[in-house]
Amino acid sequence: MASNMACTPPAQDDELVTGCRLTSRSCVYTVQSFLGQGTFGKVTKCTRMDDMRTVAVKMIKNQGSHAMLANLEVATLMKLRSLHLDKSVTVEWNHVFIDRGHICLEFEHLDKSLYDFMEERYFQPLLLREIRPIVQQLANALDHLKAAEIIHADLKLENVMLVNHLQEPYRVKVIDFGLACNTSAARTGSYIQSRAYRAPEIILGIPFTEAIDMWSLGCLAASMYLGALLYPGSNQYDMMRYIIETQGQPPDHLLTYGYNTSCFFQRDYNSTTSRWKLKTPDQFHRETGIEPKETRRFKFTSLDQLLHVRVINPDNAADKIAEIHDALMFVAMVKEMLQLDAAQRITPRQVLEHDFISMRHIANIYSFSHYVRSCYDIMGVCQSKAPTSDSESAACSSLQQPPSMTTYTVQQNPPTPAEGSSLDQPHCINPHPCTSTQTTGSDRSGMKRKVDEEDGNKTSSVSKRVKPIYDCQHRVKRKMAHGEDSDIDHDNRPERERKRARKCDAGTSTRSVRRNNPADDHHHSPSSCTQTESQTRSGLKRKAADDEDLRPRKRTSDP
Repeated sequence: MASNMACTPPAQDDELVTGCRLTSRSCVYTVQSFLGQGTFGKVTKCTRMDDMRTVAVKMIKNQGSHAMLANLEVATLMKLRSLHLDKSVTVEWNHVFIDRGHICLEFEHLDKSLYDFMEERYFQPLLLREIRPIVQQLANALDHLKAAEIIHADLKLENVMLVNHLQEPYRVKVIDFGLACNTSAARTGSYIQSRAYRAPEIILGIPFTEAIDMWSLGCLAASMYLGALLYPGSNQYDMMRYIIETQGQPPDHLLTYGYNTSCFFQRDYNSTTSRWKLKTPDQFHRETGIEPKETRRFKFTSLDQLLHVRVINPDNAADKIAEIHDALMFVAMVKEMLQLDAAQRITPRQVLEHDFISMRHIANIYSFSHYVRSCYDIMGVCQSKAPTSDSESAACSSLQQPPSMTTYTVQQNPPTPAEGSSLDQPHCINPHPCTSTQTTGSDRSGMKRKVDEEDGNKTSSVSKRVKPIYDCQHRVKRKMAHGEDSDIDHDNRPERERKRARKCDAGTSTRSVRRNNPADDHHHSPSSCTQTESQTRSGLKRKAADDEDLRPRKRTSDP
């Protein structure tokens, strides 16, 4: 058969075709297909002939900088192996050999990248209950890497692989350690991280740590939530401009010591608050010849505006309360991941202990909410492998069953001064209003999102809208007592609740019971993603430009 025949080893890698053989000292591999390629070389799907196991072979050109990066990746993989890093969080590396002028790395074969998964969904945003297990596993991976004093330096959708989405939904592993380095070897001014996931300290040229990976995780989490990149800058100036417009300017003590600060900022001798100010787009264009562009699909003036992107309106009152509080906790977590000062950024272990991951903020209404029960079900993915760290063990054990009915308070950090005192509605840069009604079309990057029109209301702080969870539980019970949300089994409620319901139904209650929506005090009015407040929904389908969607770059790290 053709698939079993070895072809003559070609001089050029582009002559490699399916059915060809790759040979190491101990094994022969038959190429089945090509999984991807880049400037570094190719990734092939192969059959390992000694045991007929399907594996992935990454073929890196054995020349120049590519060979150097390959050797660094092998060194990192060998270190991870020597430290017995949990194989459930990072890709399993088996073997290295040289063939056809390439350094070949044999890895376990995985399903698809998160980018490919999003592309198959036409970049429809993931639900929070789908994002949670992914963030939990990635935080666990970063926790292991931090303990090993390794910086991944290229965390992005393309480098997170679903293991087997059909059999193990949302179980993921981190791949591609080509840019990884030891924390002690981190060099200021290093050209690392893909641009859309690049931390401020890398852009500015400030000494950095493994905290840059947490920034990337925050961008990745926001991208899954939006179905688009949070900061899709086409150059480093645009990246810094987007970050400042959304989160405020980095503090002076960072800018002063930034090797690249003067590229993007100028001294401001008239300001009483900062010694630096960002150069205007025209000034940057005149000085560099690089024209700033507007490539954002969502233009936020605060990360709190992530709360306005989706409409939360389930029929079940308990589900609505749970989803609102879940969104609040998610945004709170993302804000901590995207702290401008790396010293203030949340650590991987703190992510594992965060309320969004543990679900402490919604555990008390488990029995009333289909949404909460589905969240616990999907988080069962963390039980697929035995926990290997204390923090992961604690996070997973809390998910085995809902916690007891203990009073928990929903905590929410108020917006930082840099983010402004009000929560303005986000703006959609594309002239076509975004809608949340997801449809599939001929363009794989297109996405429709439906949002309500702006009501003009503003709030000074998210935290003022947050209520203790016991109050939410009380509201749910009160709603059920009046016969609302019939999908909850009233016969299974405690006796005193049934008595209370009968008492209310009979009209014998001694006090008036409000029948307003139990989540009114919690819910921010959804925004219409438009350029001006006067624009209304049009239902027009939009096509994402290459610079503003999640399309991969040709290079591992973009300029």
